[in-house]
Amino acid sequence: MNSDSYSHGVKFWAHRVRQVMGGDAPDNRTFLEKGLYCLSRLYGIGARLRAKGFEKGVFAEHRLPCRVVSVGNLTTGGSGKTPMTLYLAQMLEGLGLQPVVISRGYKGTRARTGGVVSDGCNILMDPAQAGDEPVMMASQLAHIPFLVGADRYMVGEQAIAKFSPDVILLDDAFQHRGLYRDINLLLVDAAAGFGNGHLLPRGILREPLDALGRADAVVISGRDGRCTDIQVLISRLLPEIPVFRAVSAPFVHGLARGDENHPLDLALPESPHDFGILENSRILGFSGIGRNQSFKQMLTEISGSVLDFLEYPDHHAYSAIDLDLIARRATAAGADCIVTTQKDFVRIRGRQRFPMDLLVIGIHMDFGGAEKAFSAYVEQKLSRS
Repeated sequence: MNSDSYSHGVKFWAHRVRQVMGGDAPDNRTFLEKGLYCLSRLYGIGARLRAKGFEKGVFAEHRLPCRVVSVGNLTTGGSGKTPMTLYLAQMLEGLGLQPVVISRGYKGTRARTGGVVSDGCNILMDPAQAGDEPVMMASQLAHIPFLVGADRYMVGEQAIAKFSPDVILLDDAFQHRGLYRDINLLLVDAAAGFGNGHLLPRGILREPLDALGRADAVVISGRDGRCTDIQVLISRLLPEIPVFRAVSAPFVHGLARGDENHPLDLALPESPHDFGILENSRILGFSGIGRNQSFKQMLTEISGSVLDFLEYPDHHAYSAIDLDLIARRATAAGADCIVTTQKDFVRIRGRQRFPMDLLVIGIHMDFGGAEKAFSAYVEQKLSRS
């Protein structure tokens, strides 16, 4: 088998697995569905044994000498954790607290040893060391230190020693049970919900649904019509838990002109929420995030049409060949603008050279009329801890 055939085969089966994971059918008719279902049962046994271990004190839950807030979810893929973490960090600072953010540093070389991505003034790591999301987030959090490390307790001790925070904010840590938290915030994506109800790899659930009981509050993110259904389900399972609604809203993070040679920085827009620049543009989009199709749909809603779209795996490390393909596809489609995400730009920054403008889209969390209620909840909860 040559390399092209092998690559095609891998892509085909990866696509089939994603189809099964996202499928709504409750039965397991095909060989692949049956195989993934058996694996999900084994995964569920392991997840429940681990949960029981924490409940019985077999596994230790460490405490840090400061308040801790965790943001996480029950499913794979995006649910707004990154914009929620950014929103919370800035909100806590606005309440007069000194927060420090800690992320695992997924796919970064410093995830095992831990380290400081930002001291609140300077970015001290690149995406290869810290991971793409931590660098992107740290660049937006002026005056707020940012650290990475898989062992959140160890990194938390480092953060306390270096920065003396009032609050430590954990990004994507719902499953990281080795560290006690004062607020365990669970995010649910309105479009994906809890998937088909199956655990990995038959579905998208990281844990059984009874793990909802560990949450102190739930934020349902998105405009999808399933918001109400999800809220009803959660309220039925956990009648006392506060449930908030928010929207992951896009904004223009910046623009790199096509006539610039490998620009490191973006031209900042005067009005980040004005997408007029895309109204009459012929667009090629690309992304390597948890839910590429959601980004494509968002681009279509903003611009009216997308000529072509390339999707890559989450956290994809773009090669020179990838960037050349994007440029060639944009030219062939007759695009006059390439659009990608803020997370993707972190991975190509300084290496991209496109023959047309590159527009970078960011996401922020918008609570709308519930903003004050959510802030009051967090403040009250922390004051009691």
